[in-house]
Amino acid sequence: MYDAFEVELEKASAIDAASIDQVALAAKITQVLELKKAVTLKALDLPATSAHPASIMLIVRHGGPLSSVYNHRDDGHRHPIYYTPPNEATLIYTPSIRQIEVCGDGLVVRQQVSSSFAEVALGHDISRKPLTWKHYNLSRFRAALSLPLPSIDGYQIRIARVIEAEIRLGKWSRKLLLKVAIDDDIEEVATRYLKPNNVFRRADSFSRIGIAVMYSQDGDERERSFNITISSSKSCNLQSNKNPEERSLGYALLGEWGILSAFRQIEKGDLRAMFPQLVQLYDRVEDEVSGAYLRELGLDPSRLIEGGLLARRGRQDVVLIENDDIDEEVTVKPSSTPGMVRTVGPFGEDAGERPASDFEIYAINRQWLHETVLQLMKPLLSKRASETLDPDLTLIGSMQIAGAEVPVYFARRLDDLKTVARLDLALRARNNAGVGIVLATSAEMQTWLGPNVVVPVLSNVSSADEEFALSRDGLELAFRSGFSLARGGATPQVLRSGKHSASLHVPGKDPLALAGAEQILIFERLVAAHRAGSPNVQVKELMDGLGSRSPQQAFQENTWDSIKNVYISKGAKRGYWRLVFGGSPTEVPV
Repeated sequence: MYDAFEVELEKASAIDAASIDQVALAAKITQVLELKKAVTLKALDLPATSAHPASIMLIVRHGGPLSSVYNHRDDGHRHPIYYTPPNEATLIYTPSIRQIEVCGDGLVVRQQVSSSFAEVALGHDISRKPLTWKHYNLSRFRAALSLPLPSIDGYQIRIARVIEAEIRLGKWSRKLLLKVAIDDDIEEVATRYLKPNNVFRRADSFSRIGIAVMYSQDGDERERSFNITISSSKSCNLQSNKNPEERSLGYALLGEWGILSAFRQIEKGDLRAMFPQLVQLYDRVEDEVSGAYLRELGLDPSRLIEGGLLARRGRQDVVLIENDDIDEEVTVKPSSTPGMVRTVGPFGEDAGERPASDFEIYAINRQWLHETVLQLMKPLLSKRASETLDPDLTLIGSMQIAGAEVPVYFARRLDDLKTVARLDLALRARNNAGVGIVLATSAEMQTWLGPNVVVPVLSNVSSADEEFALSRDGLELAFRSGFSLARGGATPQVLRSGKHSASLHVPGKDPLALAGAEQILIFERLVAAHRAGSPNVQVKELMDGLGSRSPQQAFQENTWDSIKNVYISKGAKRGYWRLVFGGSPTEVPV
């Protein structure tokens, strides 16, 4: 919900709430967020306090992503009512430190509101100097409070020492501060008074690190000094340093120490080239990924970190490796070989050296990755409307096929049977929208979900020289080919798409996703009985060999409630079940 951006203004100009052109700023924000209705703004001055300098607050009220609720009518039917929820972004600009802080739902909103404010209110050239998003990773201080002296062109660094370290103890309200003089070795002080395995190594988080730097410039005999104070992961005092050379040197030092990660927007062309790999990354169940996996995908973790898609989380200490077709647990140890680590087996045996980058762990910024992938797919849509229907399902808009608007959804994890059952239920509840396309990230998946044709994203990626990331012709062909079965087909049938997944097709009804051997076998027997002219099947015969006594036990309660008397019902006699058949197939669009 929160981000902080630093504005590299060449000259600081006096600004207050009254000097902001709110009409122009509102128009700019409405344009960049692609909103149909204009945003409303309110700017006000925040006076200086003992804890914070004088600032300007901007409150932006705007429409959020399209959402819906179901309206239950007196006749028992229900239909969705669509609405745009009111959202709000709050921005605070502090002129003395040239920092924009923004709180809002969605990284795109935070970035665009901040960039618009800098351009309109501050007169900043965003195209020449984009806002810089900086993240400070203080985890290195768990291992050691000492810092190496890096080599920076044009400077001689004589001293760079941590003189202040503050940690939180379990709760944010409890903290421990260790502060020393520049002549002291803070690492030695911590070891002497807090024992070798001191609390800094077990810290929940660092809330403040102070670093003293003494340096000289090449060709200048004078020795100079300045302090770097990092407060949390998004705040540093360098931006308020009036000396531009010291600001630049400080950021260079933090970069050399691996503390600073600066945001740099990835070019659209580069994102377009990475599109298949980003889809695979988005489809992962885990929110963390190893360097080895990224290497297999051909992705550069440093570039993704700069672009805000990943965040560094540390290194694995214990991993499983394959040795002579046997998985064994090994411990990761430092190596004397640069860029490598040493692995040690469960009995202390040497398991060889491996690239250190393979054992780095990165956290996936799910929200930003999701929005990035959607932005790459949206150009092929005739209408764009983002609505999150489920954590694994998003309505992204519609595309025109044969003059009709076809809804387009984006889904992940369709190789998981529970996810398939949940999304199938959600999409069958939206059957009034008509037959649509579900773009699936998974390689293994159902062929239909509700009244929609499922199309694999990775099988329809366009060549690099084409306009769209996805092949429009491929999507249209898949839609036309699957349209008839999406409306039930001509005869009842069960189509398998894997060992444990299939779809039931009944004329005039939406396809029903079947997950698991029991569900598939039950409907295969009902379909076979219907085709043989004896639709009623005795429950004993229907459940033979399945280990349960009723078809209801093969389904979750909400799924069973939605299919009973729609796809399956009790037969003419007690103890019998039959397939519900009715309706006629819909014509394929031309």
